[in-house]
Amino acid sequence: MKTVKTFATVLFMTGFLSTGAFAQTDKKTDSKMDKMELKDHKCTKACTKDKHMYAHGEKGHVCGDACKKMEKKGKM
Repeated sequence: MKTVKTFATVLFMTGFLSTGAFAQTDKKTDSKMDKMELKDHKCTKACTKDKHMYAHGEKGHVCGDACKKMEKKGKM
């Protein structure tokens, strides 16, 4: 019986100590796009009447892999 109590205590303590790792569920977004104020879109030569080409920092722009790579390099 003592072994069962010891095992339960160790199991409880392990669960209690590991809850800190599980408590951090919200994702950290360290993106500059989240922090910067977005500007209104201004059409360029790249825009057509069917599709707009939103620049980085404009409302409607969605960052893709290219933006993320540029952001990591510090060019944005």
